[in-house]
Amino acid sequence: MMIERIKREHGYMVKLLAILRHKLAVLKDERAVNYAVLKEVVDYLANHSEKVHHPKEDILYHYYLTHYGHHQDIENLESEHEALSRITHDFLNVVEMVLQDAVVPQEIFIEQLEAFLDAQKKHLELEEQKIFPRLIETFTVKDWQSVEEQWSVCEDDPVFGSTIAEQYQQLASRIHQNAHEST
Repeated sequence: MMIERIKREHGYMVKLLAILRHKLAVLKDERAVNYAVLKEVVDYLANHSEKVHHPKEDILYHYYLTHYGHHQDIENLESEHEALSRITHDFLNVVEMVLQDAVVPQEIFIEQLEAFLDAQKKHLELEEQKIFPRLIETFTVKDWQSVEEQWSVCEDDPVFGSTIAEQYQQLASRIHQNAHEST
């Protein structure tokens, strides 16, 4: 079911945001971080969210509004996705600047990383705590079938799927390493 795939993707995002929170703590301790892995996380969040994750959610939200009427939080989600995309791409640009040896003061980078993490966390919490419960409570089996029929994009995840994309090799290795450390 679509909502289960979306929730699974949120779980992936939570793992990635945990990597970034760890990097933030390391930076605050004035230790070095691997900016290439940091870039892979932000790049994944930008690209996968825009091409696969948010369009899937938008199908649910449009369907809800068309069939069940006004709901302020749901009406705001498409514009929130656009704002989150801007924040993500802006932060990705800063990370790329660092990787190209541009001088970005550490305190500015830390502030931007914190703002990025905060925006991602708030968005996930809104969907998980308010939006998804409402959809699950409201949608019928027929509704779920209707939204499934609207989705036809290949979902082979470039980090968590069966084939790891070349640009995410370091990130996938880091996630695999973290999984083994926590078991």
